[in-house]
Amino acid sequence: MAYGLRLIIHTSYFRTSNINMTVKQKDILHFFTVTAGAVALFLLANAFHLRLDLTADKRYTLSAATKKLLHELPGSAFIRVYLEGEMPVGVRPLQRAVKDMLSDMQAYSGGRLQYEFVNPAPGRQKEAFYRDLLRKGLLPYTVQEKNAEGGVTQINLFPGAVVSLSGRQRALNLLEVNRQISTEENVNNAIQNLEYLFTSAVEELGRKELEKIAFIDGHGELSAAQVADAVQDLSAYYRVNRITLSGDVNALNDYALAVVAKPSTPWSEADKLAIDQHIMRGGKVAWFIDPVTVHEDSLANGHVTFGIINDHNLNDMLFRYGVRINANVVQDLQCALIPVNVAPAGMPAKFSPMPWTYYPLLYPSPNNPISRNLNVVKTEFPGTLDTLPGAGVAKQVLLSTSPRSFVKNAPFYVGLEQVVENIDARLYSRGAIPVAALLQGEFSSIFQHRALSSYNNGRPFAFAAKSVPTAQVVVADGDVIRNDVTADGSPLPLGYDRYTRQALYGNKGFVQNVVAYLLDDSGLMSLRSKVVAMRLLDRARVVQERTAWIAVNTVAPLALLALGGVCFVLRRKKKYGGRVLNLKK
Repeated sequence: MAYGLRLIIHTSYFRTSNINMTVKQKDILHFFTVTAGAVALFLLANAFHLRLDLTADKRYTLSAATKKLLHELPGSAFIRVYLEGEMPVGVRPLQRAVKDMLSDMQAYSGGRLQYEFVNPAPGRQKEAFYRDLLRKGLLPYTVQEKNAEGGVTQINLFPGAVVSLSGRQRALNLLEVNRQISTEENVNNAIQNLEYLFTSAVEELGRKELEKIAFIDGHGELSAAQVADAVQDLSAYYRVNRITLSGDVNALNDYALAVVAKPSTPWSEADKLAIDQHIMRGGKVAWFIDPVTVHEDSLANGHVTFGIINDHNLNDMLFRYGVRINANVVQDLQCALIPVNVAPAGMPAKFSPMPWTYYPLLYPSPNNPISRNLNVVKTEFPGTLDTLPGAGVAKQVLLSTSPRSFVKNAPFYVGLEQVVENIDARLYSRGAIPVAALLQGEFSSIFQHRALSSYNNGRPFAFAAKSVPTAQVVVADGDVIRNDVTADGSPLPLGYDRYTRQALYGNKGFVQNVVAYLLDDSGLMSLRSKVVAMRLLDRARVVQERTAWIAVNTVAPLALLALGGVCFVLRRKKKYGGRVLNLKK
């Protein structure tokens, strides 16, 4: 009897061992199956660049236009980004976003697009390195950050990149200085614009045939030196020429875009017909026109001057296209500063920056890719414009004044003593006055009911009374595209403030976007409409609920871990406890 009992226990021992071994084998097999499946899924996703973007704004998803461009890259592209090294806290999201963006672009290009991150402060050669970056077109960005001692440290960055393709280069400033908003908002705007900046640069550098742009001359337009910065920038991606129409209807046949930059003498009817027929054939035009002429040289010499109507003879044609430029100027409390001698008479000159309401800073519209996320645009004696109702032509305002504006009709008196006069704020009660607009659609020719035999220098030509779908941009200030020129004739950057010696304004970006939009055949400008929602901490709530959130972030994880451990033990007891009891029986 004792022998039989010992045999039963011995048999039960082996049965228990077999059961336990089977459970262990199943667990091990399950572990390796799950691990192998996860690794296989990871490798598959990496090979085909599959990713699941669960964000509401699809911030991690490249557009179809970008993917198509990367698949069809004509050669090897290389992007050098100057965002390596220790970054201020506020700029780190941009650094991460650029790395994510370029990693995606590299994958979709099949490796033909490569990139590297470079530290823009390489020790002893820092000053020479900075000068080299400035020559390439990259602009510095200054961030102020609190240090450990409670003071403020000023950090100079060059948040930019240089794109190289087909033997050409393009410098990209990724973070624009807009002092009207916080650093966080500037960084968020930069992140929204990343895909457009990189994709448009690659697309423009990869073009085999460059479209042609004509800067019209012969009517007192801005000189070559006064538009040199815009021309130099555009010449990297387009063929830019300065031409005189001379009444030739076909003078613009080979040009995709005509730029009219601040004419100061009347246009002849023959030249108006030439640009009219350019539009009727589907050509694009960017108009930068002063409605009022002010001779600022007199102000600089201490004299007074007057604002008089600028007789450029283009109003009737623009009216037919759907816009009216009014004979007035805007004064705005949101304005640029100019240096003014504030020393008493007979004392040494002492210049101090003072607001000059005749130099309004215009707000770009957030509803159009041309103006979205741009810095304020500086103007000088700008006028106003009205968009007129008309079938077949859509109008959209691009630039407008602040809510504290005042309109003065020509003629009017201008003197520097107005700088120090007390401003009557009650006069500055108008707001959001349009200064620039986009016109798109089918335009009608102003010459359709005229005798045309004497035009085109007496030569016959094919006349078109209605245009194919096309677009124009009208700006009621010619100085938007004008850069300052130094005493030795060297042009300063467009948007550069020579008094503060900083590139403060969005003029260059606006001009670039106008040209890119009007000549955009691939739909890349739509990428500027991408919205990445800002999800910033509510600082007031952080202060008020600080203790509660510290407890949640420290106690809650430990409690969750303990609860998981208890559940695991109870599950094991429930699963295996019954077998042990049965064996004892």
